[in-house]
Amino acid sequence: MTTILLLVLLPLFFLTTVASGLYFLVVLPGRWRLPYEESLALLDSDDRDELERADRLLGQAVNAGPRGKGLSRIRFAQAYVRAMLGTYEPSRYAAAATVLDELVAADGHSAHTAYLELWVQSRLDNHDRVTDLYAEQRELLDERPDSRRIAAVSHLQLAVGHWRRRETDGALHHFDRVRELGELTERIPPEVNDLQLVKGVQAVFDGRTDEARDAFADARRRSAERGVPTTQAELGLLVCDWAEGDPRQLGEWLERLAQEVERELAGLPEESGEDAETEERRRTAELLRTGIALLRLIALVREWLRRPALGGAPSAADFAEFDQRVDAVRAADPELGDAALVGGLVRYYFALSQPEREQALAVLDAGTELARGIMLPEVLDLMERERALGGEGDAISRYLTLVTEFLDDPDRSPEDRAQYRRLKARFSRFQDAQGIEDGAVPTQRSAPDDHRRRSQALRRRIELIVYPRVRDLPDDAPAKLALRELLADLDRASGVYAEGAEVLHGAEQKLITSTGAILLPEEAE
Repeated sequence: MTTILLLVLLPLFFLTTVASGLYFLVVLPGRWRLPYEESLALLDSDDRDELERADRLLGQAVNAGPRGKGLSRIRFAQAYVRAMLGTYEPSRYAAAATVLDELVAADGHSAHTAYLELWVQSRLDNHDRVTDLYAEQRELLDERPDSRRIAAVSHLQLAVGHWRRRETDGALHHFDRVRELGELTERIPPEVNDLQLVKGVQAVFDGRTDEARDAFADARRRSAERGVPTTQAELGLLVCDWAEGDPRQLGEWLERLAQEVERELAGLPEESGEDAETEERRRTAELLRTGIALLRLIALVREWLRRPALGGAPSAADFAEFDQRVDAVRAADPELGDAALVGGLVRYYFALSQPEREQALAVLDAGTELARGIMLPEVLDLMERERALGGEGDAISRYLTLVTEFLDDPDRSPEDRAQYRRLKARFSRFQDAQGIEDGAVPTQRSAPDDHRRRSQALRRRIELIVYPRVRDLPDDAPAKLALRELLADLDRASGVYAEGAEVLHGAEQKLITSTGAILLPEEAE
């Protein structure tokens, strides 16, 4: 009985096993394989209707219950076809991304899924995700050359966003990644190389010196890595040390930078054959040459200021170096008034005579006529005051006018008028001013109340006349002491005029005679 039972059951079990195997290995796979294989034939098409049909077939294949690798292949094909349909309907990109997320969650990334996800995320403008994905799956993605270009596009987009928001560090980070990828580097704006410099300059103006120094140091490092001149970054670092640095060391630093700029200019092609980039490099180098030359000039003046007190005026050798640096600024930019400004003011300050002072004022005056000339109100006011004072020739002319007025004053005694005639004859041959009348305006006898005001006006006129002569004398010079004493006598005489006009007239006559001696001390009375 047992034998009969086995003979019946064993064939039945064998047939059941074969039928089950045929069902699971042939019938079920056939349900998804046929629509899957049919969809594959449509994936290369650019026709929207055919891509829509492929998507429907892949949906049927998924609903047929595939397992394992079969399901993964169907999902990848479904993600691909939906990504292609995104060209016609952008919302399909999100659908493709959803399918890829499910596929990656189940099987992880492969070279194909990583590239497709990179492409889809770029179409969705998820640039942060694109850059992160490329960094995470770089080994897989580098098998596809286009992946580097896709990542470069996203880095460029992110860099531009940071740049527009003035986030310098973020912009530089993404521009650097573009250079590392070696794709679309021509799309990097030339101004990017100056971003750290701009950041440093802004920090300097804001008083954030430490931050500025870090920015300039980073700019120097980046320039060195790219093999381009570091002069601008070096100059920024010098500016950070300008306030506290040793002027002599700063001058040596500037001299080295000036030599680097000259070498860079010498290495550029002739101007007639320059392209736009070379022209920009030349213009930048020329501006740097001008700025460095001006800073070298100021550094020398600061070096003089740090000398010990009462150490004496600069020597002839000092002024020779000073003139050389002034000429360097003028040669770098002939239309810049800074050379005339610094040169004229320093020469004016150390002038030992009226001719030297007039020469310095002539330098300042020439600086006001340049395209970018002297515009400082304080300097213009100084020049205007000097013009009003005039030179010694103007002083003699004003003195003659004053003497003539006293000569024609009916209040004067015959002895005083004789003295004024001698003074007028003595100075007339030195008169160089034009347009001054030979005779003064006739005056009438003054009331006693007017003499005090007249004395005050006389004091001001005498001070104006003798100023060009005594301005360079020390305070204890005999001429200054005598003039100061005579002015005091005039004030006292004016105060006691009620005691007699002769006292006041005598003080006035002595003051005018002494003024003449100051103007022409070499001639004895």
